[in-house]
Amino acid sequence: MKISIRQKFTVFMILLLIFNLFIISTLILRGIKDNQRLSYESFLKDNSKTANLLIREKFYLSKYTNFEYFYKDKAKELSIELVRVLDLDTILYDKEGNLIGSGRISNDKEDYTEMITKALDNNIVYQRIGDIIVYVAPVYDFNHQIGVLKIEYSIKKERKFYEDIVKLFIQVGIVSVIIAFLVASFYFWFFVKKIVQLKESVKSVANGDYHAVSIINTKDELGELSKGIFVMSNKIEDNIEEISVEKSKLQDALKKLQKLEKKQKEFIGNITHEFRTPITVIKAQLDLITLYDDDEEMVDRSKKVAEKELKRLDNMIGNILYLSSIEKYDFELKKEKIDSKVFLREIIERMSGKASKFGIEIIHDMTSAEIYIDKDSFIQISINLIDNAIKYNKNNGKIFIRSYIKDEKNVIEIEDTGIGIPDEHKSRIFDPFYTVDKNRAKNFSGTGLGLSLVYKLLKKQNSNIKVTDSNGGTIFQISIPLYK
Repeated sequence: MKISIRQKFTVFMILLLIFNLFIISTLILRGIKDNQRLSYESFLKDNSKTANLLIREKFYLSKYTNFEYFYKDKAKELSIELVRVLDLDTILYDKEGNLIGSGRISNDKEDYTEMITKALDNNIVYQRIGDIIVYVAPVYDFNHQIGVLKIEYSIKKERKFYEDIVKLFIQVGIVSVIIAFLVASFYFWFFVKKIVQLKESVKSVANGDYHAVSIINTKDELGELSKGIFVMSNKIEDNIEEISVEKSKLQDALKKLQKLEKKQKEFIGNITHEFRTPITVIKAQLDLITLYDDDEEMVDRSKKVAEKELKRLDNMIGNILYLSSIEKYDFELKKEKIDSKVFLREIIERMSGKASKFGIEIIHDMTSAEIYIDKDSFIQISINLIDNAIKYNKNNGKIFIRSYIKDEKNVIEIEDTGIGIPDEHKSRIFDPFYTVDKNRAKNFSGTGLGLSLVYKLLKKQNSNIKVTDSNGGTIFQISIPLYK
């Protein structure tokens, strides 16, 4: 059997109300009982003290000299007087527990021997029998206990008051439950109506009818949920429309992947080709050494050629491995604050010897600039670009190195007076293994990896490089953010 949310909420509220009423009524009724008990305990204790004072007063007014004899002799009159004064049934006992005086009661119907015995031992004892509280307390002369008095107190009024309170709680509880049921039913009907409306909106979205979603205009969670469903339905509709657009994008991405695959094949082909050339040369030289081992000049020349090709092969492998590593492991770049002018001067000094072999002059104009970059990367980038400027320059040419600050960046320009780069090659010179003049590159042990390595090192460090023409050569311009 299906139970609606409205019924569940209503039953929960009724049970919660009943539980609260039960707890509250239990605590209040217990408090009333405790209060009644403390009240009659205090009342009877005060009356026992009053009785003792009255007996002493009567002794003072009498002609008796012995208090105990007076107490036994006048017990009947004393008990009657106590009934009159206290308005309570009072009985007096002597030190042996014998009844010696009674007020309104002629004899005891109950056996109070145990209570009287305890009271004779200087104790106050009381016991509830039906609606009567039997209170037994010691009677004293001025120094010692001379007997016991027993007071009987009716608690019918207290019991009647307690029973009336219980009935009142039951009546109030029934009325509260009925009212709570009616209010909860109406209140939860209002909320269940909204939940049903939300349910229908969700069904509409599930069926693709996004325009059938309605908004609940209330400033609560249901109103927010309704607006959320409305926004969600609009977004789903928009997303479905975008799927076709994304599909075309995926097709474009697939084409790009195919191009990348083709590029990868070219890269592997270039590696194979570039490796095969020095290996073939080395093999040929080894064959010459083997065939003409008696020709020292031939052997020496072949060794030099083989060593040159081995060095070229070793450089190529190192560049390939380094190029691969910087694409995978960013943590290998240890950035720090450096002064680009200081490092550029050191690099120029290192490269000046090679430049002088070809009669090339290096001219520099540099400004101090603090940059945040991997020191080893900066050295490798600078050496690669200056080395290229030497290799592809003309004999007795010049290299201009400029470093200045522009737009919060350190701009470094390396210009040569060499052969220049044709426009159709400029877009690919940073691709691995790409060389403008392969024959000339091989004369200088070029592999087409240097500029690719420079480009990737700069990109990893939020910097960039571009190539422009000069008045007969090439300018490589680097932009590195300043240290902040």
